[in-house]
Amino acid sequence: MDGQMRGLTLVELLVCVALLAILLVSVNVGGFAETRDKRHAESAMTDIVSAIAMARQTAVNEATMVTFCRSDDGAHCQGQWHDGSIVFTDRNGDRQMNGDDRLLYRLQPLMIPGSLKFRSFGNKQYLQMTPFGMTNYQNGNFTYCPENGDANLARQVIISFTGRTRYARDKDGDGIVENSQGEALAC
Repeated sequence: MDGQMRGLTLVELLVCVALLAILLVSVNVGGFAETRDKRHAESAMTDIVSAIAMARQTAVNEATMVTFCRSDDGAHCQGQWHDGSIVFTDRNGDRQMNGDDRLLYRLQPLMIPGSLKFRSFGNKQYLQMTPFGMTNYQNGNFTYCPENGDANLARQVIISFTGRTRYARDKDGDGIVENSQGEALAC
């Protein structure tokens, strides 16, 4: 050995670390984005379940009809479900906040691109809870579909006539949740 120390300079070390970081990010970016999108979809479904539970509990506690509907302005039943929704007391059941009705909760628009749809008996685009804690003959489901149509990211909440909710689950392990009839969700 000639007595000189061998090693990397600070600049060489920083270049190596930067290249390694770029390599790691490029390898994992797809997996991270999918995990993030799954979390956002699950969060949207959790918000729906919470809104339904609030509507049901308020209807029973206050012995009044409560309406949960899509609302793009936070005051009227209008727009699309993915643009936001509201829960309010609806004493006369007319699906409008009037008289002594009051806003209970407002859900904000979805944080990720996609659509949220409600399918119910009678094809009504609102959900009402009676003072007995049951739906107003509106069993059905809320389904989230991502903008790209990837069924792996689709999620669904199923509502029974009794006002209870449950999440659709992936029962066959293929990564796609099945609806109440056992069929894979399709977007």
